[in-house]
Amino acid sequence: MSSYEDYTATSAHYDATRVPIGTEIILGCLARGPRPLSEQVLVDAGCGTGNYSRALLDHVAHIAAVDMNDAMLGLARAKMEEAEAAGRIGFHRAAIDCLPMDSISADAVMINQVLHHLPDDASKGYP
Repeated sequence: MSSYEDYTATSAHYDATRVPIGTEIILGCLARGPRPLSEQVLVDAGCGTGNYSRALLDHVAHIAAVDMNDAMLGLARAKMEEAEAAGRIGFHRAAIDCLPMDSISADAVMINQVLHHLPDDASKGYP
């Protein structure tokens, strides 16, 4: 697990190097689901400053954006205030291994630039 990064400090410069790439691939995967893309609920686990959420927001019904860092969530929320007020996105402070929602409440979960932050717990199948 990566523990060297101070994401409260990093959040101020995060967007300079973390741009949403491959969103067309993500949308293609979501479109293969059983429900129309415009009706789907997506969890952005480890949303950071919300770049992927913002890029996908107009294509899905709702996004649950989850991150452990308050500074990251604050920047994400600031980018999407209107969408949050309209109920199109919700922000949650939590770890991705204990998401604050029922397991059947989302159509998909996306994880971008996050896996290296997971604990190295062999008992859970993490290498």
